[in-house]
Amino acid sequence: MGQLGENNGVATPPHSDTGSNHDDMDDSSRQAAAPVPATAPHLPTTLDDSKGLVEEEFMRANLPPLGKYEAEGWGAFHWEIDNWTALGDKVTSGEFTVAGHKWDILLFPRGNQAEDMVSLYVEYKAAEGMADDWHACANFCLAMSNTSDPSVFTHNVAQHRFTADESDWGFTRFMGLRQLMTPTDADTPALLENNRVRISAYVRVIKDTTGVLWHNFHNYDSRKQTGFVGLRNQGATCYMNSLLQSLYFTNEFRSAVYQIPTENDDPKKSVALALQRVFYNLEHSSEASFMQHDVQEFNRVLQDNLETKMKGTAADGAIARLFEGKMKSFIRCVDVDYESSRVENYYDISLNVKGCATLRDSFANYCEVEMLEGENRYQAEGHGLQDAKKGVIFESFPPVLQLQLKRFEYDFMHDAMVKINDRHEFPPTIDLEEFLSDDADRSMPWRYALHGVLVHSGDLHGGHYFGLLRPKAEDKWFRFDDDRVIPITRDEVFDDYFGGEIVPTVPGPGMRRAQAKRFTNAYMLVYIREALRDQVLASGDIQPPAHLLRRIAEAKAEAERRRREKEELLHTLPVSVVNDSHVARHQGFDLSYFDERQPADNAIFSERMRKNMLLSEFKALYAARLGCSPDDFRLWLMVGRVNKTVRCDVPLVTSAPGLTLAQVKDTRSSKWPSLRLYCEMRTPDSPPGFLTEPPPAGMCLLHAKFYDPATARISGVGHLYVQSSDKMAGLPADTPLQLFEEIKPTLIEPMNTALTFSSAEIQTGDIICFQVDGPADDSYTLPDVVKFFEDVHHRVRDADEFGADSASDDAAGAATEAAPVTLALSTRTPYAAVAARVAAELGARDPNKLRFHKVSPVSQLRVPVEPTPTSTLSDMLPPSYYTQNNSVVDGLRESQLEKLGSMRSVRVTYVGKRMKEEHVLEVLVPKAAPSQALVEATYDKVEAALRAADKQHAPKPLQLNFYEVTAHRIVRQLDGSEPMDQVARPAVSEATAKMDIDDQAATSVEVFHFTKDLVRTHSVPFLFSLIPGEPWKDTWVRLSAKLSLGEKELKNMGVVYGPPGTQDLAACRWLQGVRATDSVMSPASTGQHTPDSTPPPLQQPQADEADDSLCLYDVATRGEGPAPLGFIALDHIDRVAAPFPRSVAGVGIGAVYFYSAQRIQKNQDHGHDLALAASSLLLFAMGPKALRTRAPVPTVMSVLGSASAAYYSKKAYEDRYGV
Repeated sequence: MGQLGENNGVATPPHSDTGSNHDDMDDSSRQAAAPVPATAPHLPTTLDDSKGLVEEEFMRANLPPLGKYEAEGWGAFHWEIDNWTALGDKVTSGEFTVAGHKWDILLFPRGNQAEDMVSLYVEYKAAEGMADDWHACANFCLAMSNTSDPSVFTHNVAQHRFTADESDWGFTRFMGLRQLMTPTDADTPALLENNRVRISAYVRVIKDTTGVLWHNFHNYDSRKQTGFVGLRNQGATCYMNSLLQSLYFTNEFRSAVYQIPTENDDPKKSVALALQRVFYNLEHSSEASFMQHDVQEFNRVLQDNLETKMKGTAADGAIARLFEGKMKSFIRCVDVDYESSRVENYYDISLNVKGCATLRDSFANYCEVEMLEGENRYQAEGHGLQDAKKGVIFESFPPVLQLQLKRFEYDFMHDAMVKINDRHEFPPTIDLEEFLSDDADRSMPWRYALHGVLVHSGDLHGGHYFGLLRPKAEDKWFRFDDDRVIPITRDEVFDDYFGGEIVPTVPGPGMRRAQAKRFTNAYMLVYIREALRDQVLASGDIQPPAHLLRRIAEAKAEAERRRREKEELLHTLPVSVVNDSHVARHQGFDLSYFDERQPADNAIFSERMRKNMLLSEFKALYAARLGCSPDDFRLWLMVGRVNKTVRCDVPLVTSAPGLTLAQVKDTRSSKWPSLRLYCEMRTPDSPPGFLTEPPPAGMCLLHAKFYDPATARISGVGHLYVQSSDKMAGLPADTPLQLFEEIKPTLIEPMNTALTFSSAEIQTGDIICFQVDGPADDSYTLPDVVKFFEDVHHRVRDADEFGADSASDDAAGAATEAAPVTLALSTRTPYAAVAARVAAELGARDPNKLRFHKVSPVSQLRVPVEPTPTSTLSDMLPPSYYTQNNSVVDGLRESQLEKLGSMRSVRVTYVGKRMKEEHVLEVLVPKAAPSQALVEATYDKVEAALRAADKQHAPKPLQLNFYEVTAHRIVRQLDGSEPMDQVARPAVSEATAKMDIDDQAATSVEVFHFTKDLVRTHSVPFLFSLIPGEPWKDTWVRLSAKLSLGEKELKNMGVVYGPPGTQDLAACRWLQGVRATDSVMSPASTGQHTPDSTPPPLQQPQADEADDSLCLYDVATRGEGPAPLGFIALDHIDRVAAPFPRSVAGVGIGAVYFYSAQRIQKNQDHGHDLALAASSLLLFAMGPKALRTRAPVPTVMSVLGSASAAYYSKKAYEDRYGV
């Protein structure tokens, strides 16, 4: 027949008679063969030497080629069925053995829950005593044929990993019953002829060399299978996971990380501590440890942070020792003896993929020498224009060599980013000696062995990262794919991830030879120098610090506590009980607040109880808490009404005591998460048995509250019962009382006493408020019940908080350090009333001497509150979206408000002896005073801040420089005589560091920060002393100490000196770093490259030879004395604002976003560790078309890499901008 049986991959339920579990084929494992021609070989009924060759030929023709797999053995089994109609619903054949494994055929003649179908499976017969984790991998073919004419047959082919959970596999819809019994034509018999049919099984057992062949990874244990665990993906974090695994298996690096002192670090802020925790969990956790940022960018951010943290510790220099190499950029004249060169450090190398077939080709392309000739000749100092060679040569390679393959590039023709999927081969080992300079150290071979491959799978718009790593020196590889670690073969590493075209296997009969691009290919390579591999990978005695073990033990204990709490939540429910004593003190709506608004001094019973606890048991427990008998009170179920109130509903008597608490809650308030109850205590006039039965019909339970306008307080006076048919006019006409019904928070209505309770719609649980009726008193701020509840409704949910900020200028004023004051106030409270309440709490005599500030919880920016006749508390609060409780942190000044018009608030940035010691202060000084007032007020503020920071030691005497700043440049230094109304804001105060050399001839020069252009300034400028005769290398040491930046960031920083008034970067003298030539576009450039125009030739940025003996003092003063001249400017990225060039080779950068990776998994410990280790997430939206969508993370290197081919020196841009 040659027709394939139907195979739709639908899973089937367990067999009804055995309960064994068996599934139809899924898409990942099935492989159906093509129809076999009518001239198929005869299917023998026995397996003997004479027919084995025929069976082998049939299997070779119909089973898929072995390819990279190796067979343990093969075999065939034929099952003759002589009476089909007599078969039961499920039938098994006899057992047969293939490659030492026992099998049988499982047949469902009338279908396995598939009507009018034949279901057919191969079943593995596990021997007694086999381990639960046994498995066997096999290709198999199931065929049904006519017993008289074997050329009439149908068959299906599959492959499967047989396990205890999936011991049988095959085809639920092998073929239809009608097909089985009906001939295809008059000359061909049916498969089922004379009630007889033959079923054949051809099985080929495949050797599982990795242990995970065709694994479905359900309940897969990475630690058990491989000895390693992965990193859980916290939401698009696979690229960080792959890099962290690579760093973890660099044992020398892991040891250095453990040596970083982090005992006193804040776990929520410390990157080093987070990385220590990650490494520890990778080593000891039995589960997947925890974490997108581009691999290379994340690597640099992480190393920068760790390098700074390692300074001055036992791990100092470990980053540079492991990952830092040196390269030399040179321009060498051909006809004269002149060379300009500069040696630079690097931590990774970006290599081209396009046009390079192998890794060696990429290195050759990187070191390719360019001739500068003709119009592009080089201007050699002292020699004029000369033909020259320009290139890059390596001085050294690091022990751990990280190579970034530029898989993502910008396509100028399509104005879009593209992924390069070209084939690029990387070898197991590579000798890099040919790319070293002649004077490089060759005492040890420069041969490198592959340690890891970071792979990107996907295209430009999305994908997945994983790592292929060799944890030890032995040639055993693993695939680290987020939380899954699986062993892989060496062939997979060195073939499957080169990229290029997929090499098709030999197709079966009727199958087409298809070709396609590989979208899964290597993105980053990690090589280790063979001569140092034992040292780098030495496991040794890598011990985590003791405090880390303690922290992790505490974290585990906390996690266990939370687990128990979570489990407890499943079996318990919150129960709250309020009684009349609570109602008497309650100052709000309803009988009580059943949430966090309930004040601590009137706390109600609120605990979690077992859901299956009987109400009678709970009543006994609550009685014990009250110190009375359960017969002394009755519990009422309280429910939430549609008007958002919580009121009594039904008494819990008669059958209720036999119910559980969960059943009680679900009877009337199933949608509420908690059970809320009211406790009605026995009164002296309660008749016997009254509390054990429901109230008589028509009788309603009401609650009464009395309001006193003189004190603006309300209090519950108890409960009472009324007949709903009675009138409320039982009071004498001259009774001086006003009655109100508390309907809902925004609706308090006077009651008509002429009506009956039922006519007034009064029912059980309602609350009646009353007050004495009399003439209105103007002194009452809340004269009646209605006004009182309006005030309650507009109160801030959490009490407002006021804090005293400074000392009084009035000796009789408030104390210098008043504790915070907490008040419950309505947002409608007038400003004067707020001031009066705060003054009373602080003991200040005059409320008019208090000055309030709004403080943003986000920026801590203080904004003075200017009082007006209509100002209320709502005008004094920060915007409600900043904080949930709308609290006000208030600055208090004992300054007469009428004098505030003559005062000025100045924002002062205080910088300590190191630039990282930065604080923003707000100082209030008289406008008419000289700047000396600002100096003195700032001294007081700084000393107070230092005292608060270090309470054990008194602050040392300070020497501060004061100067005013505009656009991040120093305008002038203040000497104390300038009028304050002429001093611009903000001002900066700077602590002068004590110099090692006390030279009276030293002079100060301005130091400011910029990015690429002198007009693009950022950060806080400062003054820096230049010392006569001091060489530049010593000046740079002092300047570096002042900056307090990481070693790598300092190396990437450009340092220039500019004469006074200089605004052109080209007119400055470069002291350190790489400077851009005129071919590098500046933000002020007017032209942009277009795809139709020809880009200017790329020129190597000229590097000024940094003369370490240069005396900057002599340059700045020009040898004319100590007069301060010029400035020092630092070229680096503002880590806060992160400015980037507005255009790169005509490609507009739409936006640069920095996200805190901590938000990825903020509240989970493991995710938080990796989020901190990630530091930040950098996403790019690039190009006109990309403004609508964010390009994928890998474009970080590719855009800057390809764009720099036109306008930027590759290394200049990478080093200056850190990408």
